[in-house]
Amino acid sequence: MVKRKDEELKESRYWIRVIHRVPLVKPERVEPLLDECEQLIAIIGKSIITARKSNKK
Repeated sequence: MVKRKDEELKESRYWIRVIHRVPLVKPERVEPLLDECEQLIAIIGKSIITARKSNKK
């Protein structure tokens, strides 16, 4: 379940980057979303690593 959320966040990051590069929306509106997405990916990624380590014990 957590891995799926990580994949969904990465897909969201992809589309936010597309919006940023085209540009469909002003960069000052997109950049905070991209930053937030990156932070969530890092958090979920660390959670996955922690969960895997806990399952091995």
